[in-house]
Amino acid sequence: MIRASRLLIAAYTARSVYVTASMALSWRSMRVEAARAEHAPTGQVPALTVIVPALREQVVMPRSLARFADLAAEWPQLRVLVVTAAREAAETPDGQQTTEELCRDLAKTHNDLLGRETFHVVSYPGQGRRASQLNHAVAALDTLFPPTGDDYIAVFDADAVPDARLRAHFAQAAAERPAMIQQPMLPAFPAGSGGRRSAVMSGQDLAAFRRTVGIEYRRIKVARWCAPGRGGGLLAALARPMVYGVGSGLIVRRDKIENIGFFQEPHDDLAVGHRLSMAGEPIAALPSVNIVEPYQSVASMARAFSSVAFANAATRHDYRFAAARPTRLSRTGQRLLAARALADGAAWALGPVVMTAAAAHLAAKRDHRPLAAAALLAGIVEPVVAYRLRGWLLEDFRSPGNTDDAWQQPAPAPAVATSLLQPAVSALGPWLLALRASAAQLTGRDLRFTKTEHLGEIAH
Repeated sequence: MIRASRLLIAAYTARSVYVTASMALSWRSMRVEAARAEHAPTGQVPALTVIVPALREQVVMPRSLARFADLAAEWPQLRVLVVTAAREAAETPDGQQTTEELCRDLAKTHNDLLGRETFHVVSYPGQGRRASQLNHAVAALDTLFPPTGDDYIAVFDADAVPDARLRAHFAQAAAERPAMIQQPMLPAFPAGSGGRRSAVMSGQDLAAFRRTVGIEYRRIKVARWCAPGRGGGLLAALARPMVYGVGSGLIVRRDKIENIGFFQEPHDDLAVGHRLSMAGEPIAALPSVNIVEPYQSVASMARAFSSVAFANAATRHDYRFAAARPTRLSRTGQRLLAARALADGAAWALGPVVMTAAAAHLAAKRDHRPLAAAALLAGIVEPVVAYRLRGWLLEDFRSPGNTDDAWQQPAPAPAVATSLLQPAVSALGPWLLALRASAAQLTGRDLRFTKTEHLGEIAH
């Protein structure tokens, strides 16, 4: 038993070393690629239609559309389609403007200033969630913007602030015509904003950076190295990671949307990456981030992560979908990807429990050396590196327009002090899903997920 505990703690320590190195390498890669794209001739940029799903987003939409208007001023091929939900009218108090009404006013204002029809608004008439809104918007595109064969669709959150270099970075990535391009999403508050962070949520800011740069960005890079046709055989199949989509900054080639069965309820983004990964399609990452409002509390984060956990559990459906369609991967390669995604979900939920038990066993046996090494690397070195790199990345971020936004770092002491707790905090998502699924089954009700409300901390 003590040997097994040592092996588990050693594996956890080794993973911390890997993630720390991955964050540093990814940050360096983003800096190099961003500079290369900025100085490269742009050439012909494929058309990009940004879809912004919006429900009760009156607070954040003015800033969001203004930032995309700033981009569109120098990017004629950029179009923006806001898709609202008709049901919001019944939920809005009398005399208060709905998101649709607000966005139609804003669209007219920006279109008049730009001198062209860049902004459009459509209303989804059904009762579905965000994925249904997106699918309604995709259907509307055939009338608004007939496909040209080389255009892309991007999904951004209503509160997202895209990097001002999006056009140059997108042009560089789209040159190879990948099926999917991901601009990483990073939660952050503006400097001096009213966004306050508890000690635990300060640590979650570092955990989000670790996930974005050390895991999501790195997975896309590794997947490109292991792409079908580049050799490697079984070794490449074993090393190839499952890439999942992230809903703000998700860019998909328009002719691939139907191939993946459109966007899936209740969580619209993960399945896009899953299905394209198992089809062996090329996926690229942009060397810049888009910034969104962080979760305000552990409770709101757990509710959002329960939806992510549901989408991860649905990987088996994504596998069946991909296995029935043309793919560049072998059936073994597809199964390995699906198994890896499901194993990631299991490790997400059970990892903190297993590691806590192993650490408690070693502590009871007074075997402190492995615990000290793990605490040093995972509890101090990793969060300190994440804190420094996150600060540099935020300093490098450029807001569209003539703005000089600065972005907030959490207080360093609580962020580092609560870093070791973050795997357990994040695991509240899948555990909440299990609780809610059990309750739904016992009561005979449908399993429902709530929308994360944007409070507008980055709207001003």
